[in-house]
Amino acid sequence: MRTLLRTALLGLCMNVSVLFAAASGDEILGTWVTDSGESKVEIVKNGQIYAGKIVSLREPERDGKPVHDANNKNAGLRERPLLGLEILSGFKHTSNGLWTGGTAYSPRKGESYPAELSVTKDNQLDVKVKDGIITKHVFWTR
Repeated sequence: MRTLLRTALLGLCMNVSVLFAAASGDEILGTWVTDSGESKVEIVKNGQIYAGKIVSLREPERDGKPVHDANNKNAGLRERPLLGLEILSGFKHTSNGLWTGGTAYSPRKGESYPAELSVTKDNQLDVKVKDGIITKHVFWTR
């Protein structure tokens, strides 16, 4: 009987913590695999601001050297290593389940774009990126 009670209590505590994370916006925290599968991005929270940096690359080196931000429009930033680079920045959680006000940096294009984040029903991260009148969705998984 005690074991059954402990199990039920543990289950209740886990459900409450999941609900609290969802209500606080923290359900996006953690490591996500990008849509291409080439990298993993860890999303963290500092105060009320969410940001994400590259923590893993499928191919972290080229010719024996770390991969750099070679396509950056700013020539002075092209020597930055991609590993550890912040590519999501400035997001705030809203009451309607979105994270807005931030930007997403594309190392392939070397540019930052206004973006919006949301978690889908199947627990994917929808990264909605805006480039002028064009909007693109990419989906990351855990």
